[in-house]
Amino acid sequence: MSEKDFSDHLGTLKQSFLAQPEIKIVPVNNLLKTYFSELTTEILGKNEIFYRKLERAQVTILDTEIPLHFSLPGGEIFLSKGLVTKYLKHESILVSIIAFELIKSEKNLYPKKSYIPTGYFSLERMVSLNRLNLEEKMELHKWAYYMTIRTGHNGEYYLSWLQTMNRNTADFVFLVGDINQIPREESLFKAFLIKNANEDIVISKQGSSKEFYRVLNYLREIR
Repeated sequence: MSEKDFSDHLGTLKQSFLAQPEIKIVPVNNLLKTYFSELTTEILGKNEIFYRKLERAQVTILDTEIPLHFSLPGGEIFLSKGLVTKYLKHESILVSIIAFELIKSEKNLYPKKSYIPTGYFSLERMVSLNRLNLEEKMELHKWAYYMTIRTGHNGEYYLSWLQTMNRNTADFVFLVGDINQIPREESLFKAFLIKNANEDIVISKQGSSKEFYRVLNYLREIR
């Protein structure tokens, strides 16, 4: 299977996944649509040298309390309501996660398997096909870290995000699969930051935008 064939094949799973009765999606209003459209456009636009295939991205918020994020080829990004409302305390963390998934989508960094349609595609299967080994994830973390900074956000929150997962391993085992991988990611990323501590400092946004907090409030009010 060629890279394009694999990408097309994987991209078709979105319909099978969303068709599952147990999968609920947060209703999209103008606030969510505009915010995520502008945010993803900013990430892609300020890292245009890297993104050669993706011209746009779409963020879908799943109505589940399980903290998770994953993607599909074509710029299809999925975040859970539980992830955003419970664990994203700063907009820079959100940018970091979206950048992480956009890289996977741009480069088709998914386990090379053929997925046979069986009527529905469960949440567990969607998350599992996004799991990468430790070496692959560390390379993604480094790229996403630099993209977060290039977008104008605070790269220090990338480490904060990994530390958050490490402090709440029981909550994130569904996402990562191997619970022992989480502390290794934090440790290796700290080593990466120390090694590159003398790089030029980039002025970044210190606070989160008003729109970010409006999105948080909207998601928290959904029952």
